[in-house]
Amino acid sequence: METYERIREVRTALGLSREKFAKRIAFSSNYLTGIELNNKTVSERIIRLISTEFNVNDHWLRTGEGVMFNEGMDEQISKLTNAFNSLDQQFKKYALNQMEELAVLCNQNKSK
Repeated sequence: METYERIREVRTALGLSREKFAKRIAFSSNYLTGIELNNKTVSERIIRLISTEFNVNDHWLRTGEGVMFNEGMDEQISKLTNAFNSLDQQFKKYALNQMEELAVLCNQNKSK
């Protein structure tokens, strides 16, 4: 598996659309699409941004060796993914909206 494929794997493991994933690392969704289709080069900057923003193991992102997320995140992501996948579609939408609102509040608190 190549780096661009691992980036797609991270995004899908987090349950994020290309648009939301790209926004969190300050890239356009078109650029991210180019990366995921192997039409754009994955720079060191992109690896650092993804690693920092999503707590991804940068060694895994570069090489595929080790675990996807830094210590502790795999279990949390797995639990969240299982819980989310067990929801009805209407509750999935509600849960996503609530998480987005929490993220906005967290970002507002960070900037204070």
